[in-house]
Amino acid sequence: MAHRTFRFSLHPEDAPDVRRVIELDGRSSLALLHLEIARAFGIEPGRELYAFFMSGRFWDASTAFLDPRAEGKRADKALLFRLGLPVGKSFSYLLGFKRERRFLVNVAAVNETPVALPAPRLIEAVGEYGSEPPEEAPAPEKDPPELAPLVKLAEAFLDVDDRLDPFADELTAARARVEPWADTDAALAAPTAFKAGDEPPAALNQEAIPIFHLAAATALALLEGLNESVESFLKLDEWLLARALGTRLLDLPLSLALVGETELALKVAAAMVFIDPELVQGDVAVILARAGRRDEALARIDRLLDGARDPALVEAKAGDTYRALGDSAAAEAYYRRSLAVARTSSDRLHALLRLVTCLTDAGREVEASELLRLARQERGEPAPTPPSAVGRNDPCPCGSGKKYKKCHGA
Repeated sequence: MAHRTFRFSLHPEDAPDVRRVIELDGRSSLALLHLEIARAFGIEPGRELYAFFMSGRFWDASTAFLDPRAEGKRADKALLFRLGLPVGKSFSYLLGFKRERRFLVNVAAVNETPVALPAPRLIEAVGEYGSEPPEEAPAPEKDPPELAPLVKLAEAFLDVDDRLDPFADELTAARARVEPWADTDAALAAPTAFKAGDEPPAALNQEAIPIFHLAAATALALLEGLNESVESFLKLDEWLLARALGTRLLDLPLSLALVGETELALKVAAAMVFIDPELVQGDVAVILARAGRRDEALARIDRLLDGARDPALVEAKAGDTYRALGDSAAAEAYYRRSLAVARTSSDRLHALLRLVTCLTDAGREVEASELLRLARQERGEPAPTPPSAVGRNDPCPCGSGKKYKKCHGA
C-alpha cells in the first residue's frame, strides 16, 4: 500500500526571505501542521487560537479550517490526503486571533512512498525569525464594561444557534440545491455539484423548527440591544471573533427562509439591515423571489441597483433574484455584470461560480465547464484532467454526461 507525503515551504507574510520546509505524512491533520509550523519557527503556540485559509486570503471564512476551540470546520479533522492539495497550491496560516502572526504556505512536493513517514521532519531552515508577535496590550479577562450587556445577548443567540449543529448537514444540502456556489470547495470539485438531483429535497427534521424560532427571538433581542449601532456591532463581533458572531447572525434570514419561515426571515432581516444594508437587502430580495413575491423582490433589487456602493455584490444578488424567479437570461446578464465589476479575487470567484450554475441550469455544459476551469484558476486549484488522458469513449471530464468524442473531443 502506497503512502503519501506532503512537503510544505513556508514563510512569514512580512519576511519572504525567511523560509522553512517541512514534510508530513498524508494522514497528518492541519492541526499537526500547525504545531510543526510553530516548532519550525521557534514559536510557543500556548493558548493562542489558529486558523488555515485554503484560498490564501486571511479571514476568508468560506475556506477556513479552525482551531477546535473556535466555531467552524475543525483543523484537527482535516487530513492532508483528503484536501486534494496539488503541487503549487498556496494557502495561509494564522496564529493568534488578536496578536496575529501570518504565514504563507506552499505545497512544494507530493510524493508516494512505500511506508508511512514515521514523524514530521524539518527539511530546510533559511533565515532568522523573531518569534514574538508585535507588542500589544493583553486582552482583558472580563468583557469590556461597555459591551457586557451585548455580550450576554450575543452569547444567548450563539448558544441557541449551537443547538442547530445536529441539523447542519440537512441545512447544507438544502442550501446547495438553491445556491450550489455557497459551498466553494464542493462547487470546484466537480460539475455535478451544479446539477439538481432527481430526488425532491428532504424535509428538515421538525425538531429543528422550535430551535429556529428561538434563534430568531434571541437574534432580535440582540439586534434591539444594538440599537442600529454599526460601531457597537463591529466591536462585539471582534470581541466574539472565535465564535463567528457576524457570519452566523447574517446567515440567519436565509436559513429561516430555507425551512419555510419566510415572514420570520423577513422580520429578522429588517432588524439587521443597518449592519450591511446591501447584503441584507439583497438577501431580502432573494427570499421574496423564492416565496413567489415577484413585484416586491424586483422593487427591492431596483432600489439596490440605483447607486450601489458594492456593485459586484448587488449585481450578484440581482442575478440570484432573477434566477429564483425563473428568468435565467436576466440572471446570466447580472452575473456577467457582477464578474465585470468585481474588484477582488473572492468576488470574481463567486461571480464565476454563479455563472456556472446559470449555464448548467440552461444545459450549456461546455460553456459551464470552461468557466469552472477559470474559477479553479482563480482559486489556485489544479486544472481538470487533460484531454490526452481521456479515452475517446470515456465520459467527458466537463461533466456533461456525453462521451468525450462527442463533447470536448469533437
